[in-house]
Amino acid sequence: MNNNLNLINQIGKNYNLTAEQFNLLTTKYQNDTRDLLTIQKELTNICDFYKFKNNLDAIIASSPPLPSGKNYYVTAFDQNSHLYLEPVSINVTNPEKSEVIVNNSFKGYQKHTQVDDVEIALCQLGQALGFDIVEEYRIYNKDKRKDSIVIKDLVNDDEFYDVENLKKRFLKLINSGKYKRESWQEKSENLKVANTNEDYKIAVDYGLKILKSLPSMLEEDYQEIEKKYFEMLIFDSLITQSERNFKDYGILCDKDTKRYSFAPLFDNVFPSILKNNDVFSFNGIVCNRYELMECLFYNYYDKIKEKVNYILSNKDKILKTASTIFKYNLDINTYSMVMNNLITNINYFERILKEKAIIERNEKNAGYVDAVHMIIALVIIIAFSVCIAYLLYNIE
Repeated sequence: MNNNLNLINQIGKNYNLTAEQFNLLTTKYQNDTRDLLTIQKELTNICDFYKFKNNLDAIIASSPPLPSGKNYYVTAFDQNSHLYLEPVSINVTNPEKSEVIVNNSFKGYQKHTQVDDVEIALCQLGQALGFDIVEEYRIYNKDKRKDSIVIKDLVNDDEFYDVENLKKRFLKLINSGKYKRESWQEKSENLKVANTNEDYKIAVDYGLKILKSLPSMLEEDYQEIEKKYFEMLIFDSLITQSERNFKDYGILCDKDTKRYSFAPLFDNVFPSILKNNDVFSFNGIVCNRYELMECLFYNYYDKIKEKVNYILSNKDKILKTASTIFKYNLDINTYSMVMNNLITNINYFERILKEKAIIERNEKNAGYVDAVHMIIALVIIIAFSVCIAYLLYNIE
């Protein structure tokens, strides 16, 4: 027990822990009978987490009082993942829907009272990794206490259509006789649970075919939308998304040009209730997330290759950035769960690629062996033919 207390004091002093944090660690570890190396590793991880919490508290405490005309603070990260607080003013522009920040760099953000720490962290991670994600930030009140969140207005002056609405429009065109009913539509609508590789391809293609069915969709717009669609699937695979159905993504139509674009991702909800559940509801079809990943890597790799290569080439940097963002936003238990899931999913990306490379190499080798066998067979046939011709010639 004394060794544990000495270890807590030694590590705690290095991290400048508060008295409350010392007491929490003492209560948790003073009677722990495991080996000291295991306890030391756990203590170091916990103290590192506390370091970020203490830094956040220090940033909040050192921020000056709100100036005149400002009634909230917003926390955000700069491009180097450094946290800052920015005073903002919030005016009620539509009491029935939301409040909107009308100044500073946060113009056009909606204030929401529903606070989800995990979603904030995942959105900030997505932005750091270059995904097109709706922006979400924490709001503190004038007393510097957590209040709510702000989300950048998805629509602004453009028109937004979720895919559920597009599907209804598509069905209306079919029922009116303007569109021909396609075989893929019936297969997609009747599929509830994906089991085979073909099922997973139907689930992936379902949303794409609805998006492409828009009569005024230009091919170049569709190509960019398709690219963002597959980036969405990679992001969902990374964060262990619980569902991404037709109401959970959509497109924007520019009010002036009438051109379409893929909307920034919203409702990026980590399945905190399901935790390690492998079920992912995608386009209304129940999928196993790992089998869906395999389908993407084996059947659509040209669509996801660029993003996957970026993630795997920058794995250490990404995990470090994720750790920083998660520590500033989450409690220690949620942090551990989210980080473990992120590490597991990136490792699975690597595993699939290795397996894919082995299969392709074996197929290539098999093709080479087949070609050699064919050449040998041809040589034998030619030699045999020459021998027969020679015999016939001598007989004559």
